[in-house]
Amino acid sequence: MDRRPEDTDRKPIIRLPGFLGLESLAAGSAAGIARLAKDRKGGVSIIGVFSLVSMIGIAAFSIELGQGHQKKIRFQGAADAAALAAANAYVTNPVDATLTTAAQDVARANGIASGDVTVSHLTNFSATVADAVQVTIRQPVPLYFARIFTTSASYDVTITAVASLSSASAVPCILALSAGTGVSLSGGTKISAPDCAVISNSSISATGGSSITAKATQSSGATSTAGGSTIKASGSITYGTSASAEGGSSLQGKQVKRSNRTADPLASSAALATAFGKLGSFTAPTMPTVPAGSDLSLGYYPTTMTFEGRTGTLADNIWTFPAGTYNIRNLNTAGLKLKIPGPSTVTVSGSVNVGGGGGLILGDGPVTIAGPISLGGGTSMTIGAGRHYFGQISISGGAVATIGAGDLDVTGAILVDGGGSSVSIGAGKYAIGNNGSGTAINLSGGSTLTFGDGAFSANGAVTTSGGSTLVFGSTVNHLINGNLNLNGSSTFGAGIYTINGSFTNNTGGTMAGSNVSFILAGTLNASGGTSIDLAAPAAGSSVGVAEILFATKSTAATILGGGTHDRYSGVIYVPNSDFQMSGGATATGPCFSIIASTVTLTSGPSAATACPSMGNGGGSGNVSLVR
Repeated sequence: MDRRPEDTDRKPIIRLPGFLGLESLAAGSAAGIARLAKDRKGGVSIIGVFSLVSMIGIAAFSIELGQGHQKKIRFQGAADAAALAAANAYVTNPVDATLTTAAQDVARANGIASGDVTVSHLTNFSATVADAVQVTIRQPVPLYFARIFTTSASYDVTITAVASLSSASAVPCILALSAGTGVSLSGGTKISAPDCAVISNSSISATGGSSITAKATQSSGATSTAGGSTIKASGSITYGTSASAEGGSSLQGKQVKRSNRTADPLASSAALATAFGKLGSFTAPTMPTVPAGSDLSLGYYPTTMTFEGRTGTLADNIWTFPAGTYNIRNLNTAGLKLKIPGPSTVTVSGSVNVGGGGGLILGDGPVTIAGPISLGGGTSMTIGAGRHYFGQISISGGAVATIGAGDLDVTGAILVDGGGSSVSIGAGKYAIGNNGSGTAINLSGGSTLTFGDGAFSANGAVTTSGGSTLVFGSTVNHLINGNLNLNGSSTFGAGIYTINGSFTNNTGGTMAGSNVSFILAGTLNASGGTSIDLAAPAAGSSVGVAEILFATKSTAATILGGGTHDRYSGVIYVPNSDFQMSGGATATGPCFSIIASTVTLTSGPSAATACPSMGNGGGSGNVSLVR
């Protein structure tokens, strides 16, 4: 190639045609370097080269990271399955080796080597999960494009799954929330709770031949047995400070020491908050204004009489008047009976007195008796269906009153005094006042009071004596603005019983009811040989508070004892109260749980189960992924 004369004395050059935009570079020449330093052409191209290198690197790493992300997605399901399998296996064999074996078996089935699987038993995992199993899978991801920037041939992807352990997170069926005695058993008490836990935020103790058989036990303080007692858990016996067995006693189950505390599972229940909010509520009875009318007094002679333009006749000791509207001031039947068939409208602005052997028979239609109604020995009152307003009702000496269906307001109390006296009231809405001394209903021995279905309100205490019988109908809410003191037999229709006071039964009798919830301002005390068969509403029921049988926030003691033989189904929720069972008391039922401040049993439930509203305490159903 011909060269120009001026080029003959230059050193050889490297031409980089167009790529870098440099005309020449004199290899090894100081002058060339100087010229390069002064040359400002091609600066953008240089920056572009370095930018292109960076972009290539980012693209390479993005491709490699994408492969890692895909692998993580692919093996996350395997990690989840391994964690659940380990937790389920732990239910029947609660040892850590079970966790590792079960997790690795599932991993191998998914093409993962056992050496790539790490299994850990986590304690105090969270506020709601005490123990958990964590499965960690490490998988290498090979590098391809990115190897020009690193000497590594691969990098690791970590996949993690966590599942709760049922033995440690078993649903409580007996839960003592506060410090103090915690859960204390003595005197041969036996608790059988194979599908749920006995938990105390203080201690758990069993003495004097007592026993606990449970899915798990958990105490924030000590767990101890003495005097031939036993605590046996198919899962774990968890304690906060110590675990001991003395005097021929035993602790049977895996023992775990850790700090623990269980929160009240119903503290934030909206249904309970609504029910408690109705305490003290009642519907005040009303009395319409009625005409004054004229007095009506019955006699044996003459055998016919006219009252308000209608003629009545006497036959077989019964005065019969034709149907119509009657406005009476004071009514006195003496020893006779007054009969007015329906449809009629009858008002009495004053009082009603029915003498011995006498009676009052009114057919269907509205009846208003503003003054008190008093029935004595051998008398009767039968009133048909309709809207009814009465003053105070007093029944005694074997008298009988029957009131037909329809809304009923009683501005005073309903007082039924022994000797076979009875009152039966048909379905309707009931609003009952009181006698001025805070009593809305009182039954003495041998008397009976029966209500039909319908809204119920009593502005005062409801009390009964031994030998009496009280029957409530079904309604959404029975409002009782006072104590419920039942010493006779009682039957409860479905619904909530909102009692602005205490619920007491001390002298025997029976108490029975299904789909019932008792919400108390005071405490529960049932003893004296009472036989109880009560069941709370099931989950999803349209009446009551699901699974809640008794609930109070009172700090007074809750007592079941004195030889009672009871069947409960539901939760006894007394979070601020000391729950006590003694004196031969027993409690059994398909769902029986206690949440209390402390639980002291000198005799107590032969069985306890976690109600559905508190979760599923059975088997592997208590296992779930938590991360």
